[in-house]
Amino acid sequence: MRFVNIITKWGDTVAINVNNITSIQMGDGTVYIYMCGDSPIATQFTDIEHAVDYFQRAPSVSLQEVA
Repeated sequence: MRFVNIITKWGDTVAINVNNITSIQMGDGTVYIYMCGDSPIATQFTDIEHAVDYFQRAPSVSLQEVA
């Protein structure tokens, strides 16, 4: 399982499991991420190619040790 952070259209940060992405679609000027069994997530990506590139390169979210 690999989680990455994205920022929604409304500025909220969401960690998503990239293995559960079923499709990435453009609609009404917004890129939507569709997850298995969940509502689509409206993002700030400008096109599908940038979204795909981000998911391939983005650093994974991991737990950090608390000092």
